[in-house]
Amino acid sequence: MQPFKHIARAGINWSTAVFTAAKTFLLKTDRGRWERVSREVPPWDDRNSAIGGFIPDGVSVLDVGCGAQTMRRHLKPGCKYQPCDVIQSSPDVIHCDFNSGVYPVLPTKYDYVICSGVFEYMRDPDRFLSEVRSYGRKIIFTFNPCNPKQLLVERLGNGWVNHMQENQVEQLFSAKNLAFRVLRRKDISPVWQEVIFELTPK
Repeated sequence: MQPFKHIARAGINWSTAVFTAAKTFLLKTDRGRWERVSREVPPWDDRNSAIGGFIPDGVSVLDVGCGAQTMRRHLKPGCKYQPCDVIQSSPDVIHCDFNSGVYPVLPTKYDYVICSGVFEYMRDPDRFLSEVRSYGRKIIFTFNPCNPKQLLVERLGNGWVNHMQENQVEQLFSAKNLAFRVLRRKDISPVWQEVIFELTPK
């Protein structure tokens, strides 16, 4: 019963979690969800603030899955920011839809690629890393690894389809010839943890 206690402790509504889990199975890309995200400051914006602190001034930045583009305000003034998302929230957004196989062909390689809160939603994580590694010289990459104490419906209830554990993610980094190091590890609850990695294509 401990996982169910965690649901209550985290404030998760059981019926909402089941409904969202069902949508996660049925929809490749939940455009309605991403439309809403593109219009408001997300509750995870503190993560974007932390990421902005890891990126030096004067570099070019591709924000993959940019949402409301709040990352822009957390970067240093000299950075050149390029948003990329499934939702065209502004004219300069480069369109992508990774779960439908739509990967943009970019005219340039960026100094930094930000993948903040994206990997959990990837149905084909192997291809995602293969494609994204070519977009930049460094990648700031976040992930909430699967914990065996979590219920699958908890992750599906967040819309997440990627349930890899941290060691599996790190093995995939190595398989894709990506050097990695942990920049920040944050405990969200006793069974939830968010990790920010820096990846460097070898």
